[in-house]
Amino acid sequence: MYVRRPSAWGFHPFNRDQERREIERCFLSKHGVGEKPIVSEDGARRIIGGVAPHAGLIYSGPIAAHTYYHLAKDGRPETFVIIGVSHGGNPGFATMFDAVWRMPMGDVNVDSELARAIVKHSEFVDINPRAHEGEHSIEIQLPFLQYVYDKEFKIVPITVGYGDYDMCEDVGDAIAEAAKDLGRDIVVLGSTDFTHYGAMYGYTPAGTRPFEKVLKWIYETDRSLIEKIVSLDAEGLVRRVRENNYTMCGYLPVATMIVAAKKMGASEGKLLKYATSYDVQGSTDVIVGYASIVIEK
Repeated sequence: MYVRRPSAWGFHPFNRDQERREIERCFLSKHGVGEKPIVSEDGARRIIGGVAPHAGLIYSGPIAAHTYYHLAKDGRPETFVIIGVSHGGNPGFATMFDAVWRMPMGDVNVDSELARAIVKHSEFVDINPRAHEGEHSIEIQLPFLQYVYDKEFKIVPITVGYGDYDMCEDVGDAIAEAAKDLGRDIVVLGSTDFTHYGAMYGYTPAGTRPFEKVLKWIYETDRSLIEKIVSLDAEGLVRRVRENNYTMCGYLPVATMIVAAKKMGASEGKLLKYATSYDVQGSTDVIVGYASIVIEK
């Protein structure tokens, strides 16, 4: 049994009680939902895909809370396939079998049966637990799922570094086919932050002042990317990011999620919340965009 331990230092508390309090704060924040989530046991289960950010909880946590609040209202899926970006650049797609993620609020079990079925259907998903070490994009989603669903869920973690749209299409199709084969009730989450702006990122296409012009550019750029997601245009999203050299880190995970969701019958995407790190924390040196989106059938 592979045990994947927390490694996202500084992104979330590594203490059970502090973790729970911090997640609760995200839901109750003025940028959050304003109330705690309650699982609807007879929910409609229309949500089959979603987008959630992965910065530190103090920055993107309140925005992420919107996705998880709506998941709670929608019911109780069996497994969450969470596709995260490999910031370390691990090439291709990687998952794991026979594993647990040992989090502050308890262990999260990997759905090995579903993971094996995805690997069987895909040409591009490798079995490589080490590709997940030191990566925060999937890890930062788990405290929200634990807060909402306690221990009554499993995950299939898939990280992706370098890749192209054809790979996203292959893996998205494989996820949908595997879930269908097993009769598994799943939600596919693509984790991403949007524009990363500032000198620290070496990215200031609209300059650095006046600040209002910079913020307007970020809002408009992110809106153009969100439009591609809610219209379920996975290929268009990949093309827009690459042709414009945008700094949306998780466009491949999100594109893969959209492909899977469409194959599972997705009809529409809904933007729940958008804000930047400036909106949440007020810092102007570095600005990152965050969004919560759900995809429904």
